[in-house]
Amino acid sequence: MLGWAIGFFVAALVAAVFGFGGIASAFSGIAVLLFWVFLALFILSILFNTFGGAHAAGHSGSGRTFATVALVAAVALGVYAWVDNDMSAERVGRTIDRETAQLAENTSDAIATASNRAGDVVEETGDEIQADLETADERAEDTAN
Repeated sequence: MLGWAIGFFVAALVAAVFGFGGIASAFSGIAVLLFWVFLALFILSILFNTFGGAHAAGHSGSGRTFATVALVAAVALGVYAWVDNDMSAERVGRTIDRETAQLAENTSDAIATASNRAGDVVEETGDEIQADLETADERAEDTAN
């Protein structure tokens, strides 16, 4: 059970990085919830294994019972948070669609701006080369005279 708790804790940390960092704003509430749920399960697993788990006490069913109760509590808490935050799949989908459209628009604007700047650089460089050639021609004529 400790291995599962560690695995879920790592998954919760990854979700928390995305959620706390604002990368996936639609899922930040879920990431925060999962982080705390799995942190609690991780600590309970460590305490349960340290202070006489199922093998130390000789009761093979008590560890499974505790794990089942913890799992049911985590699922119930997750469902409550989902309903309490009005996180329907449709709402999450709309949020993802809106963020994706905004990202595409920002990317389009960035590409247009980069294209304009590149055109300006090419034009300015061409003008500078033309001015340098005219200066070189004038110097060559002055030297020849």
